[in-house]
Parts: sequence; C-alpha cells; structure tokens
Amino acid sequence: MTITTIILDDNPQELAYMQNLLEGIADLELVESFSSPIKAEEWLQKNQVDLLITDIEMEHMSGLELISNLKNPPLVIFASTYPKYAAESFKLNPIHYLVKPISDVDLRIAVERVNEKLSNKPSDEFIIIKSGHSEFNKVKLADILFIEADNDYVKVICSEQEYRTHCTLKEVQSRLPAEKFIKTHRSYLVNIKNLSSITGSSLQIQDFTIPLSRAYKQEVHDIMGS
Repeated sequence: MTITTIILDDNPQELAYMQNLLEGIADLELVESFSSPIKAEEWLQKNQVDLLITDIEMEHMSGLELISNLKNPPLVIFASTYPKYAAESFKLNPIHYLVKPISDVDLRIAVERVNEKLSNKPSDEFIIIKSGHSEFNKVKLADILFIEADNDYVKVICSEQEYRTHCTLKEVQSRLPAEKFIKTHRSYLVNIKNLSSITGSSLQIQDFTIPLSRAYKQEVHDIMGS
C-alpha cells in the first residue's frame, strides 16, 4: 500500500529534513510540501491524500487550527518542538505526535500506525525494531518469545533469531499489546502464548528459563490458570 502524503512546516530547514526522512520510507509517496498553512489548507480543500504531517506552531495559522478547519481531514501526524501541545492535539485524534528533532525510527513507527489504520489491520501483528545504525526489522509478534533488558539496550528473542536495540524495556512494552505480553521480572517481558510451564521462581519458554519475581508471580499464575 502506498500512503499519499503532504508535509507542512514553515521552517525551510525542518521541511527539508522531513523530506529527506520520507525519501527513505518506501510506503510513502510525497505529493506536496508546503511552508504556508494557508496554502496547505487551500490545497487540501480541493485535493485528497492519505496523510498530512504538519508542524503546530506556525505563523498565521497553527497546525491544530488547520485540521479543525477541514471538513474531511486526512490522517495526521503532528510534529512539534513543543510537547505542551500534545494534550490539545489528541482532541483531533492524530495518528501520532512527534517531538522534534524527529528520528528516523520514530517516523517509521508513526507510519506503521498509518498503514495499520488504512489497511484496517490489527495494530498488534508486528513491531519494527531498529538494530544497528540504520537497519530496521519487521518482527512478527507471534515469533517473539521474550524480551530482556540489557543495560541501555533490550534483546528481543525470537524463535529463530535475536535482535538487540537501543531503548528501554518500558519503551518496547508501550508498543506491544498488554493482553499478549506480560512482565515476569523487572528485566523481562514475555509472550504469554509461548509460556509452557511455571516452577517456583522461574518459568519456561522453549529452552529458555525466565526469572519470575514475587511482584509479578500472582498475575502470571492468574493468566496461566494455575
């Protein structure tokens, strides 16, 4: 699926930076770029696209005002230097709210959500994991056995492969469906469907023994029905 997209930012440097990021995402087709919210509004009144990526604080009209003015707005990703607008923006049901400077991986996560919305697929089929400087891996959630915190990284252990990415366990957990993944220890997050047995203070997933701390034991036992 190709996501037709326009971008809006009244800062030329930010606009060029976003254009450069979008060039690396095959699913996106950049239709137009605007530095004026008024011109962007005029264009959107006459044309349709799947996605608008827009700044918020701009001269003459904010990104929030622009979306509010449109009768049939496209899906929107807000991109702002200021986190303070996040709460207000959520009233407009954006796909994502990105805080500048925007990283490549953050943008890809947002685009992943757009793709899910447009294709009506469940949001919990896969997760994109960045491993290395510029390598992105689309990992099926069904293939994940467990996730382990490793200092400033996490290791995503799958049935046939392992990925290591620079983020926290909490950040990964926030991107996963809570009904499918559960913490068993402050450093471990496991795929519920792959739990095979519980013995005392540990549990088994295939050939892996995962620690089960007292804080999470009751919840795990309740899920396992034991």
